[in-house]
Parts: sequence; C-alpha cells; structure tokens
Amino acid sequence: MNRPLVLTSEAARHPFRRSLPAHVLRAMPSFEPEVIAAQERAEAKSALRSPNVDPRALTRADGKDFLLAFVSGFVAFSLWLA
Repeated sequence: MNRPLVLTSEAARHPFRRSLPAHVLRAMPSFEPEVIAAQERAEAKSALRSPNVDPRALTRADGKDFLLAFVSGFVAFSLWLA
C-alpha cells in the first residue's frame, strides 16, 4: 500500500477531526495580549534581574550545605548497603 506522506486535501483528515466544529480547529495566537504586554514591561525594566554572583566566592552557608548533603548521602548509601 503506497500512501503519500503529506496530506494534500481536507477530505483526508482524521474522522474525529472532521467531526469537530470549525471554531475548534482555528489557529491559536502564539501569545495572548496580556503575555505580550508583560514581556514588554519586563524588557523595559532591567531591575528584574538579580546581580551577578561570583561562582568562586563561597560562603560559610555554602560549606554547611555541602557538608549536610554529603553526610546525608553517605548515611543513605551506608543504610542501603546494610
């Protein structure tokens, strides 16, 4: 059976899609007007971005968080082996 890869007529659509009303199949806009307005406001304000962080600057909290994650992972792995 040889079928074309591209449907060239409207009659070749799926029966379920053919049973739907026309307004259901209309093209949707890419963005709603509210979204476009919010994007334009965000582009106008550069204060929405947080300041850049130096990745080499570690704080005491970073060390505590790493130690907590390492110890909890070690305990979980040890319990899994036991």
